[in-house]
Amino acid sequence: MIQAAKPLREGRTKAMPFLKNTWYVAANAPELDQDMVSRMICGEQIVMFRTSTGEVSAIQDRCPHRFVPLSMGRRVGDSLECGYHGLRFDGTGACVDAPNDDDNQKARACVKSYRAVERYSVVWIWMGDPALADEEKIPAFEFLADQENYTCCQGYSHIKGNYQLISDNLLDLSHIHYLHPGIHEGSSFADFTNKVQRDGDTVWSMLWRHHYHVDAAKRPFFGMPGDAEDVEGQGHARWDAPGVLFVNTAWWDHGSSFEEGVRTPNAHLITPETETTSHYFWASGRNFARDNEAVTTATAATMKNVFETQDGPMVEAQQRDMGHSTDFLDHKPIILKADAAGVMARRIMSQKIRAEQPSKNADVLQPAE
Repeated sequence: MIQAAKPLREGRTKAMPFLKNTWYVAANAPELDQDMVSRMICGEQIVMFRTSTGEVSAIQDRCPHRFVPLSMGRRVGDSLECGYHGLRFDGTGACVDAPNDDDNQKARACVKSYRAVERYSVVWIWMGDPALADEEKIPAFEFLADQENYTCCQGYSHIKGNYQLISDNLLDLSHIHYLHPGIHEGSSFADFTNKVQRDGDTVWSMLWRHHYHVDAAKRPFFGMPGDAEDVEGQGHARWDAPGVLFVNTAWWDHGSSFEEGVRTPNAHLITPETETTSHYFWASGRNFARDNEAVTTATAATMKNVFETQDGPMVEAQQRDMGHSTDFLDHKPIILKADAAGVMARRIMSQKIRAEQPSKNADVLQPAE
């Protein structure tokens, strides 16, 4: 498990505001099999539930009467009843019942609602202007919906670090040989080719693993014929704002193709809880041993263990050193070649966040004619 975080260092306190008009991941879809799920996202406490029609509702988790969390109450049909005085709110945030009071009170008592949609086995939430929430802008993770070709598992970890530090980690494909010993045993990063490119507001960090090592004893498990240990491989990472990554991993025999190979696509979905803590939702798919439940269980355990005992502690150590600051580049770090994709993603985020901020001159009064 992750060790308890030490107090953040004092000193730099610069923090960037959150991007609002974008889709964040708020939950793994199976979590909403419960009556409700409460989670802080971008500093706002939100309670989510699936209605009787299957739609996802998300409202502010705060009763406007005595400010207690609605999640401390109970589910009543498609509404949430406050556990303190019984005010009840539906999925739009409207008060539908105010016991022992008149209807005028219901009209005054309402809570903020959020656009939310379930897609690719996760719940996406729009934190900004609901009128701008375009579901077509949700990044694609087709493997999570492709039950014909992939078996998948999902999970969650809580990280005491800024969400962009986690994106940096996932876009840096060189650290694996140092932080995750044994994962690519027998292969050398020097034999790989890494290319970083920007496509609109999407960043790609593509890694071709030439002469990738797959132990001959493992080939039957992956459904690969023959006993050659030297294969071709890839580990292409796609980043989209605010921090959702698709890592398309595969390997195949020389002279064969990606389509004929072993594929293990992954989703890494990072959502800020606060400026210095993050929700990390992850999913892993595979096109081999698809009916082996033990493999699914082991894959989920490995995913969780690797991030919580290796990547997570590194991210948290960075955050402790940075204190309450969340602008990594403001600390003037040495930039290596492996940082190119992460820096590119940070610049896109900075541009998007600045575009949402009010103009510094917006409130300046113009002189009279």
